[in-house]
Amino acid sequence: MADEFETKPEEEQNKREQAKRDLADLQKLMAQVQGDSSAKSDRDTQPEPAKQEAVSVDELIDRAASEAEQDVESQDAEQAEQAPEIPSQIDETQSDDTETKKPQEEQSKPEESESESTEPEASETSEEKQQAEQEQREQVLNQQKRRRQAAQAAAGTPIELDLRKKTAEKTQKQQPHKTHKTHKDARLARKRRRQLIRMGTVLVVFLVALVLIVSIVRGIAGSGKKDSGDAGKQTTSAVSKNENKKDNDTPASQQESKQYLAIKDDTTLPDYAKKYPGMYATAATTQKKLSDKKVCYLTFDDGPSDTCTPQILDILKKYHVKATFFVVTSEIDGNEKLIQRIIDEGHTLCIHANEHEYKKIYASPEAYLEDFAAAYDKIYALTGYKVQGFRFPGGSNGQLNHYGNYDAIIKEMTRRGFEYYDWNAYDHDAEGGSYSASQLAQYAVHEVSISSRNDVILLMHDTYGKENTVKALPSIIEGIQKEGIECLPITKTTRPVHFSVNENTPAEYTEETSSEDSAKSSDSSSKSGKSSESSAKSSSSKSETKN
Repeated sequence: MADEFETKPEEEQNKREQAKRDLADLQKLMAQVQGDSSAKSDRDTQPEPAKQEAVSVDELIDRAASEAEQDVESQDAEQAEQAPEIPSQIDETQSDDTETKKPQEEQSKPEESESESTEPEASETSEEKQQAEQEQREQVLNQQKRRRQAAQAAAGTPIELDLRKKTAEKTQKQQPHKTHKTHKDARLARKRRRQLIRMGTVLVVFLVALVLIVSIVRGIAGSGKKDSGDAGKQTTSAVSKNENKKDNDTPASQQESKQYLAIKDDTTLPDYAKKYPGMYATAATTQKKLSDKKVCYLTFDDGPSDTCTPQILDILKKYHVKATFFVVTSEIDGNEKLIQRIIDEGHTLCIHANEHEYKKIYASPEAYLEDFAAAYDKIYALTGYKVQGFRFPGGSNGQLNHYGNYDAIIKEMTRRGFEYYDWNAYDHDAEGGSYSASQLAQYAVHEVSISSRNDVILLMHDTYGKENTVKALPSIIEGIQKEGIECLPITKTTRPVHFSVNENTPAEYTEETSSEDSAKSSDSSSKSGKSSESSAKSSSSKSETKN
């Protein structure tokens, strides 16, 4: 028994050394946990809370290590206390046995048999004590083993995770106001970013819409300015677009005007002067002067037609050129869209006649006013505008003069404020269609370029059968522009061309004679063309002296 207890201190020493090694391993594992916590804190986007968490983990690790060390020391102390007690107990038992045996030896021999019978009982008692002591030692060893297992388990992942979780919860409890403030700041930052994105989107959409609106406005404004020049830079509205838009369903010729009210009681005027009280034009606000440089006014008579007018409008649009259309309103039926297109695309709309019949319309001033009023009302009903200009069928020196009512008709029309426009250049497309497109272009460009006056009004036709005029128009425009001459539409301030007929024609408008504007207006187209050229030369020199 003594030998057995002599070896026990060495075993206990080995156990303590083993516990110390286990404690060292635990500290290494705790140091690794601390390193992982530090790395995680470096990656965290919120520096302050991460720092707090790392410190808390360190403190917890230190505490766990100290507690484990204290447990080991307490276990060693308990074992040290328990180990000496076992030999002392054995010694006391042995001493008791000795003391018991001595009186037995002093007793008489008759009592030896009784003492011998008690010795087996004492030996049995000592064996039981030894067995109890062995069980105590096993219990101590089992307790140490369980403590070592607990210390080893403390180094495992579940404990590590639990420590991190408890540390985070403890940190959150220690600093709840900081965590709440950090989350609130993050939410506010996200809200501000969303607001900035929305504001940026709205601003971009607004700028794009503004650019589109400005571009559209400039395009509309620019289309009306392309045809303005020095000589023909006329800022007043086109002849076909005056200020008096349609305001009721009463025919335009029957609406009383200020001009009519001014002459209503004038007894010196003929009866036809008081008819059609609304058929008056507004006078030009600026004086009609010759242009400083040569310009050309492209004019088309006898339309509209669905075979020529649409193509002519397409060509004019392609070359960005504006022109003037003297329409025969009896041809409007079925072609209403063409009339509206003429106005919408910035061209000038004027009256040629309602019915292109010389004998009927020139029979008397009343007959002419009736035909003109019919055309005037039809255009007003269709477009809402009151026409300001016109051209006599056949020209002012043609059939009008032949029927003897020239003076009366011109006087009445000018009294009403209307301006009429003859021509001083001609493409010869009304002479039976005998000229090709190239010949028509040569005639037109040549007569425009040799005109003695800067304001050149070129006569052409867009009625049925004038397809060669359509073909010649691109060459005509290009040839005129090549000469440096600008093409413009007629307006109220355009200086008109009037044929010289007799002494009653106003001297300031004396210009040149010409052939009539259709094959019907002359007995012979060839004869008319020759007389046109000769009369043009004579009247040109006359015009230069008077103007």
